[in-house]
Amino acid sequence: MNINLGEEISRRRREQKLTQEDLAELSDLSVNFISRVERTKDQNISIQKLDSIAKALNITTPDIINNAYRAKKIKPEKIHDNNTPVFMKKVINELRKLPEPKAERVCKSLITLLKEMNN
Repeated sequence: MNINLGEEISRRRREQKLTQEDLAELSDLSVNFISRVERTKDQNISIQKLDSIAKALNITTPDIINNAYRAKKIKPEKIHDNNTPVFMKKVINELRKLPEPKAERVCKSLITLLKEMNN
């Protein structure tokens, strides 16, 4: 199965019997944006917009990302290709060492910190 972030968002939306219009309204984003994210392989979405979508779907941002990643069934070594900066590889490796609840808390804290830095 080759699921991407947009497909995961679409799957979650349909599970909750929401239309793209419903999700757009709940997330305070445009219908065109929701449609583009769901139908294209373009994964260039800001954390803020992804967080808005996650909140509208009553799920955490890390859960959407993790579920899209898990569905891809990518072998761990493929994540660490030559294009991934070393510092990102280190962060990924450290997160994998943590129990899932703790890793989720760390991810949430990191997202909060990144949002604050962008303000």
